[in-house]
Amino acid sequence: MKVIQENPERVKRIWRKTQDEPILLKPQSGASDTEVESPDVLAGKRYRAIDREFNKWYLSVSEIDGSPVEIFASTAFERDHQLQSRISNLTTITRLISLILRHVVLGERLTLEKCLVQIQRSSRQKNDLPDMLYGVLSKYNTPKE
Repeated sequence: MKVIQENPERVKRIWRKTQDEPILLKPQSGASDTEVESPDVLAGKRYRAIDREFNKWYLSVSEIDGSPVEIFASTAFERDHQLQSRISNLTTITRLISLILRHVVLGERLTLEKCLVQIQRSSRQKNDLPDMLYGVLSKYNTPKE
C-alpha cells in the first residue's frame, strides 16, 4: 500500500495501459481473465411495467445460473416515429447495462472498444444521441502503444 501511496503517477500509467477498471473490489467467484462466451439461448424472465405516461413496457432479463447478464426493454409503440429517439436512448442504456452485468457476473473484460460497439449498435438514425456519443468517444479509442 505504501508503494502505491508514494508513486501515484506510476499507478496512473499502469492503469492507463490496462484500460480496464474493475467494478468490484473482490472478483466474483468464477470471474477470470479469460473471455466468457454467452450461450446462444439464455433463460430469462419478462416483466411488464407501466411508466408515468401510462405506456406499457416489457423488461426482459436474461440469466445464467439465476444471475442477470442482459436486460432488454421494449414497448408496443416501437413503430411510432416520435419514439424512435427515445428508443435508441433506451437501447443504449440497456446495452451498456448488459455489458456491465456480464462484467460483474461473468468476469467479462470491460473496455472502451466494447462500449463503443454497443453504443454504435444502439443508433437508429444519423445524428441521434447514440451516434453522437459514438462519434465523440471513438476519438479516444486509439491503438495501444
